[in-house]
Amino acid sequence: MGYTASVTINPFKQISASGRVMLSLMFAVTLLLGAFEGVFGRVRYSGDAINYLNIVRAIHAGDWKLALNSYWGLGYPLLISIVTPLFPSSPTGEWVAIHVVNLAVFAATFFTFYWLALTAVRSLTLKRVIAGTISERLLLIGAFCIFLSIELSMDNVSRVGPDMLISCLVFAVAALLIKLKDNPTFGSALALGILLGTGYIVKAIFLPLGLVVACIALLLLWKKRPRFRYLALLAVPAAALAILYIAGLSWAAGHKTYGEAGPLNYAWNVNKLEPGAMWQGIPPGYGTPVHPTKLVSLSPHIYLFDGPFPVTFGPFFNPPYYYQGYRHFFSLKRQIHQLAGNVFRFLRILRFQFVIYALVLGWLIRRSNRGSGLKIASHFWPLFLISLAGTSMYLLVMVEARYVASFLAMVLLVLLLIVIAQEALADPQPTFRRLPTMLSYLLLLACGTTLIANQNDGDRDVLGHALRHEVFLNDGQWKTGIYLRQTGLHPGDKVAVMADLVNASRSTWAYMDDLQIVGILGGRLFETETADYDTFWHSSPEVQRQLLENFHSTGARVVVALSKPSDVQAEGWESVPGTGFWVYRFSRPGTVTQATFSLH
Repeated sequence: MGYTASVTINPFKQISASGRVMLSLMFAVTLLLGAFEGVFGRVRYSGDAINYLNIVRAIHAGDWKLALNSYWGLGYPLLISIVTPLFPSSPTGEWVAIHVVNLAVFAATFFTFYWLALTAVRSLTLKRVIAGTISERLLLIGAFCIFLSIELSMDNVSRVGPDMLISCLVFAVAALLIKLKDNPTFGSALALGILLGTGYIVKAIFLPLGLVVACIALLLLWKKRPRFRYLALLAVPAAALAILYIAGLSWAAGHKTYGEAGPLNYAWNVNKLEPGAMWQGIPPGYGTPVHPTKLVSLSPHIYLFDGPFPVTFGPFFNPPYYYQGYRHFFSLKRQIHQLAGNVFRFLRILRFQFVIYALVLGWLIRRSNRGSGLKIASHFWPLFLISLAGTSMYLLVMVEARYVASFLAMVLLVLLLIVIAQEALADPQPTFRRLPTMLSYLLLLACGTTLIANQNDGDRDVLGHALRHEVFLNDGQWKTGIYLRQTGLHPGDKVAVMADLVNASRSTWAYMDDLQIVGILGGRLFETETADYDTFWHSSPEVQRQLLENFHSTGARVVVALSKPSDVQAEGWESVPGTGFWVYRFSRPGTVTQATFSLH
């Protein structure tokens, strides 16, 4: 028996000529929609984005001890760091470069999803079942609708983060598993191992997920010969990449670690340890922080954190440092409570995914062919197991739409294949002869409805921004960053912010100017921003100066407030033109007037 070291990754050539034209048109539509969402979705950086981009800066500076962060993965920033030098060295050039990378990842994810779909169709069970122009058209349109519905609503191009890249890797891993199941090759095993190791470098979830995939591969290859060569080709690159990455993380952290994102999120979400990196050791029983931020005022809350990380917002950039000393523990009651809450949140995520309803309807119409459906479902048990494992990991701790997007997409893909197979095997009754065409139109309608229903999620407003012509250049955060730079601040300067923790972590103005936030007024997650703001703004000017002096003592040159009550006179504060931001300067040599402020 002969073996080949090649890995066939181009099932696209098996599509008919008309199918290739349709796929090309769908890819063009996908790129246009992705670019549109990328421009108008988010017009400022999120907290996660800023932390990943600080790693990009560390890579460019050659500071690998800062870049190897045990909370934020290295893979996505490393990819951005390769591309950004090709664009102008400015905040605008960087923004464009990042979104070009995101669009390229989106395009790659499109092709890996279709690779998975076509690999599944050509698998041993389906290659004789799904045939003909009608089945091919329904497959292409159905996969298109699933992909857009999931990857542009549950995740999207405008989000600066690794989740789309994770989806791309998950789809590729799933396609290779199907190939290993049906026709294993040395190349497929090697590629799977490399993808598993790469996935862990991109995001820590791939470490436990990779173990699940490895176990699945072991079951798939156990009766194949030579199974140990296949398993070695899979395990060696995956283990080598993981060990090298763990060694780097441990070196940078100063202690052995495989990553702290999982343990910390468990502590925050399940055990209810105070999140936000302003933990002071309260309540009792959670341990004692080794490196706490300095709480200098309770009313209003003022925290100082001129720590060892020259980044935009240190406590969010390296939470393990500020939570060193917390006590791990397990509570079955808390775990059950969190799991129940996450299941409810997951169901809420699914309610506006109308493609699910369309596929279920198609299955119900042809449910008489249960045998073929069960056969297809059982053939793709690896996809179900990966999806179940990945989703369960998040349900135990914290679930967000972007985390489970790839797993849901794979389940829907299998459901689509079941519907197509049942239709292909059904009797050609006149009543149902037009069903594939009707289902295709229904899926397209469901896809469009899903995109519209999910275009505004509180963090982005695609249609609203487009109708108001709002882009990153005319956002208040961007204007504030330009204003501060034009009025005397320089990269590396220290500043303070008046905001709740969530908005403070999203300080795009500080990131684009390469400023270091060293203090915050209002830095609590469990209390409203209004309480601390009201306390400060309704204090006397003398009390305000005394409170702000805490920031000055840490080296802050200015304090930036995200807003100010309209009925309060802000003595010593200046308004940032065209925004709701206000700036207080401790020393104002060379201050320019608003008339000299320019967005150019």
